[in-house]
Amino acid sequence: MLNALFIIIAIAVGGFLTVQGMINARLSQALHHPLQASLVSFSVAMIALLAVMLARGISVPSLSQLKPLPPYLFAGGILGVIYVTTVLVLMPRIGATNVVFAIFVGQTLVSLAVDHFGLAGLPQHQLDLPRLAGVSLLFAGLYLVQMKA
Repeated sequence: MLNALFIIIAIAVGGFLTVQGMINARLSQALHHPLQASLVSFSVAMIALLAVMLARGISVPSLSQLKPLPPYLFAGGILGVIYVTTVLVLMPRIGATNVVFAIFVGQTLVSLAVDHFGLAGLPQHQLDLPRLAGVSLLFAGLYLVQMKA
């Protein structure tokens, strides 16, 4: 039962990503540059995070906490910028469904590799025939969605 709740939450958050992309695409059009829209989006996100942290009594990490961390741990922010900027540029060009579906296929392919090899300490789940069949169906779905584009 708890797993079903987590799946429902994940589906809802997936919907939020589409709404975020739509809003950021409109922001980019209003500001006339995708990087400006990404900067505004991330600035609002940072303010929101700081407010939540302050409300919950969570401190901002100090430089002494950050300094010993390996540089690759900061790549999430760069990947976030790439994701947000790509979505807000592509949605007005190819539509929300095409962008989100293609991103979902990419996420699934990378997730299969992460699961198969148990990367980043995650549990290992072997790549098997049912998973390969599922990915094949995703590619078929992507093809069908693109036919209307």
